[in-house]
Amino acid sequence: MNRSLVALLVLGLAPQALAQDAPERVVMTLADFTRLYDASKDPTKTPEKAPRDFALASARYVGDVVVEDGEAKSAVFKGLLKVNILKDEGWVRVPLLPTSVALRSAKVRGAEASVVLDGSTYTLITDQRGTFDVEVEFAVEVHNSAGNSGFSFQLVPSGGTEVELAVPSSEDLDFTVANARLQTDKVVGAKRVVNATLPATGSLAVSWQREVPVSEKHQEARTYAEVYTLVGVGDGLLTATTTIQHTILFAGVDVLRVDIPDGMTLLDVTGAGIREWTTDDKGDLTVNLNYAAEGSYPLTLRLEKLVGEGSLTVEAPLVRPLGVERAKGWVGVEARGNLEVHGGDATAASPVDVRSLPGSILGITSNPVLLGYKYLGNKSTIPLVVQQHEDVDVLVTLLDKAQATTMWTLDGRRLTSVAYQVRNNRRQFLRLNLPAGAELWSASVGGRAVQPARSSDGHVMIPLVRSQASGGSLSAFSVEVVYVEDGAKPSAKGAGHFAAQLPTADAPTTYVAWTVYAPGAAKIPAKSFGGTLRHVDWLSNPVPPAEMYEVQRDNISMNQAAQGITNNGGLGDGAAPVPVSLPIEGTPIYFEKLLVAGEALGVEFDYKGLK
Repeated sequence: MNRSLVALLVLGLAPQALAQDAPERVVMTLADFTRLYDASKDPTKTPEKAPRDFALASARYVGDVVVEDGEAKSAVFKGLLKVNILKDEGWVRVPLLPTSVALRSAKVRGAEASVVLDGSTYTLITDQRGTFDVEVEFAVEVHNSAGNSGFSFQLVPSGGTEVELAVPSSEDLDFTVANARLQTDKVVGAKRVVNATLPATGSLAVSWQREVPVSEKHQEARTYAEVYTLVGVGDGLLTATTTIQHTILFAGVDVLRVDIPDGMTLLDVTGAGIREWTTDDKGDLTVNLNYAAEGSYPLTLRLEKLVGEGSLTVEAPLVRPLGVERAKGWVGVEARGNLEVHGGDATAASPVDVRSLPGSILGITSNPVLLGYKYLGNKSTIPLVVQQHEDVDVLVTLLDKAQATTMWTLDGRRLTSVAYQVRNNRRQFLRLNLPAGAELWSASVGGRAVQPARSSDGHVMIPLVRSQASGGSLSAFSVEVVYVEDGAKPSAKGAGHFAAQLPTADAPTTYVAWTVYAPGAAKIPAKSFGGTLRHVDWLSNPVPPAEMYEVQRDNISMNQAAQGITNNGGLGDGAAPVPVSLPIEGTPIYFEKLLVAGEALGVEFDYKGLK
């Protein structure tokens, strides 16, 4: 056979490959390949360090509870910790157990290990490498309380933790291992043994108690109720807001029933998880829940009843929980309006100080609670005697101050400006009765010119705005009118008699001050002063300055408050009257008066020296 063909067959090539070039190949042993691969590595590259100095691969604790005089005293454990040292060289510190336990021994490969206290931890100090086991023995105190025994201590984080605990007992025990992912218990001789697997971190907390066999008989639910009712009387209406605090024991309840007082209309029922509520012909309320409520469950009802106006006697509406073991309640009574409420002769209920009523009643109203009662059972009645009294009109508009200034000229003309400091809660107009023959020149409210109106009886009507709230009271604003009138001229000898009136307002005024400027040459005898205002040497101004505000065109809230007056031509944004400034010249003469309510305001005096 041809030698070339033999070579091709040896190399695994078909004869038809003769026409092609044979590829270059190298054949070497595995040892030669490994040597070449190691030689190809970069000798300058530093190996990556381990992320931690050590790792605790697993931990297993096996313990026995020591019992003395029939009571568990301590638990003695043997632990096996599998440690893997990852650091290449040097000493490594490995935490083993918390110092809350009593460490008996720690061994590595049968020899006592170097363990030191590091803060709150027993810590192993070692320079060994690789993986090895650490055997520890320690004891932990067992606490006993009300038939329950147990202990707990912090674990060192590990890859997996297993616990086995044996408790000497001739009775069945109910074990609880906190955060256990897998837990089993069994009987081994005269001991009860529990095995559990725990997560990597956390604490070992084990408790046990005598196991009580579960009764096969189903125990029915028992419900107790406390009823808190706030009764409101006023405006011909009797209202009640009632909270029923249920306490449900032994089993869950998904249906609640309540007896509603006769004549009361049930407005609303609120509570957690209510699917629906209905009332029957007898007035009983049935509430269906979408779950079985246990423990504490509050139910709130709102009721009302029309009782009419006037003095009458009504009965406090007391709702009665049905199907409960015991019910007790508290009642608070409040009056809404000018009503006087007294308690009648109550049945199976006792009056209490309203300050001792629960917060479930006092906390849901801002009105004073007048009467308080407590009762037990479902047979209580509380009559209420209601007396209605007529309302007394009170001030809704007050003029804190009226500051008047009059300029008196030699030809007898008088120009007067009166500035009122007003606090208004509800009134639409301030009505002024100007002196006879007076001509109104201008009027302003809050510094803004307004268009007054005249009523059918001749009064000038100044449109008002409502005072703004300020610190629990009403702020004041100014209302100013300027008018002119003719008076008597001085005689040829320069003598005469001055008599003038101020406008009469339909709202009371706390303080009126009037300054009359007479020509400088006028001489006024002191005994000639008269009128309803008292002549004084200077103005006392007893009314303290009030917080004033002005009506601005861009003040949206004030424009909205005055919109109704604006539509009638009061505070319009169209052609407003021209404000008039009062010139001041001459000798001032002062007059004042306190507490003015509807009476005429006038001054008069004699003068001479005005030739």
